[in-house]
Amino acid sequence: MSRFYGGLPSYTIILLAASLMAAPALADDEPRAGTLALADQLFDHASRQAAELAALDYVSPADDLPAVFRDLDYDGYRKLRPRPETMVWGEAGNAFAALPLPRGGLYDEPVIIHFVAASGDVTQRSASEFIDFVDFPQASDADRAGLGMSGWRAITQPSIAGTGYEFAVFQGASYFRAVGEAGVYGVSARALAIGAGSPTGEEFPRFTDFWILEPQADDGSLFVIALADSPSVASAYRFILTPGASTIIDVQADIHPRTDIAEAGLAPLSSMFLHTPADPGAQIDDRPEVHDSDGLAIVSANGERIWRPLANPAHVQVSEFTGTPAGFGLQQRQRTAEAYGDPEALYEKRPTVWIEPQGDWGAGSIRLLEIPTDTEYADNIAAFWRPADPWRAGDVQRFAYRLHWTSNADAPAPGQVIATQVVQAPSSYGASPVSRFTISFAGDANAATTLHPDVWSAGGTISNISLNPEAGGIAQLAFDLDPGAAQQIELHAALTDDSQQQTETWLFRWTPE
Repeated sequence: MSRFYGGLPSYTIILLAASLMAAPALADDEPRAGTLALADQLFDHASRQAAELAALDYVSPADDLPAVFRDLDYDGYRKLRPRPETMVWGEAGNAFAALPLPRGGLYDEPVIIHFVAASGDVTQRSASEFIDFVDFPQASDADRAGLGMSGWRAITQPSIAGTGYEFAVFQGASYFRAVGEAGVYGVSARALAIGAGSPTGEEFPRFTDFWILEPQADDGSLFVIALADSPSVASAYRFILTPGASTIIDVQADIHPRTDIAEAGLAPLSSMFLHTPADPGAQIDDRPEVHDSDGLAIVSANGERIWRPLANPAHVQVSEFTGTPAGFGLQQRQRTAEAYGDPEALYEKRPTVWIEPQGDWGAGSIRLLEIPTDTEYADNIAAFWRPADPWRAGDVQRFAYRLHWTSNADAPAPGQVIATQVVQAPSSYGASPVSRFTISFAGDANAATTLHPDVWSAGGTISNISLNPEAGGIAQLAFDLDPGAAQQIELHAALTDDSQQQTETWLFRWTPE
């Protein structure tokens, strides 16, 4: 999954290789009131091109990766080392730089990267300019010329020692990732998902072109336009990347269905979850916890806060949360290194990603997909918003949203779930498998004495409900669940006072181990 084309000359019109058609040149008398105005013009061009593509039959990408780079494994691909000194716009004084990434191995599909100067002039470069081939002496000049690009890295403050760092990467299908300062890559986003969780299989739209706009010295954001294509849809995107303690990516999308689409997934996130103390039956190794994200958080339109701990189920499961939210995201709430016991993976530094819809998304629901896994090297979690109504061929779907990539290192907000633990209840040893749930809510220890448990289930029998204020302002709710013969039970828990709910709504799906 990926893309590029290399070795093409500079040009001053916008070439869209997917159809080999040139969009109109940017007229000299058109306004250029900064990077945003230029980005808007480019986005309009890309959206028109996506509409034209959607009216045509889909054309698969060329299968032209040179053989020497074709069957590389993970370690082999890493030997195609990008050369940081070749970064585009990496000179002193620039706010941002871009470093193209090569095709190779799994990243076999080409991406065309257009570097857009402040004047509007557009240049393409050969991938071989950016790569160290020291581990590929067998690669001929023709092999190197045909390598092509699969994506690119975004670097902030590239020329300032100790300050500059890579904060985002776009590579593979329509995947992209970002981190805040001192963060470590984890959860991924995608431009669009089609058929995620469907029994008929999933389609992966792929970026075919990027236009990366030259940053100015005082720019706080990097502007990027992208074109994506797949058998069912062609689409255009405008990304505004703003790094910082929390990196923000603003997304504007014009989506042009080529066919009717009943299972679209907007603002999709992908992550990995192996195990936590909430699902001891899934524990595969001696580390207490292994995950890039530990829960799905939702703020509903009416302000209700929902927390759904993730699971590594025995079978694929899909959960649906109806309504268009004020925000949602996959979070990494466990931030202590001791909780993971893995000084190399640094799971405590993996980002939380929070999505804020902009404008009216219409009716729909959030979907959570959980897939069984026995390895930490593959994403088995997906979360996205699915529109209630199918998209029709020939229409255009316009959406905007903001993604926050953050360390989430601040103290938990009052009422937030900070831990979930599931063990076998002491009274059930040697008997039927009754589970003891313990949920820890952050808050004021004094306030916890005035709160009341609100616990119920759709199936099974709940008993032994207790609420115990703990040191540090934590309210610990515990209860037992006897599943009986049930194979799936939906659980609900929260804390209320005499007037209203005071905590997140904790939701959990129990299934047999």
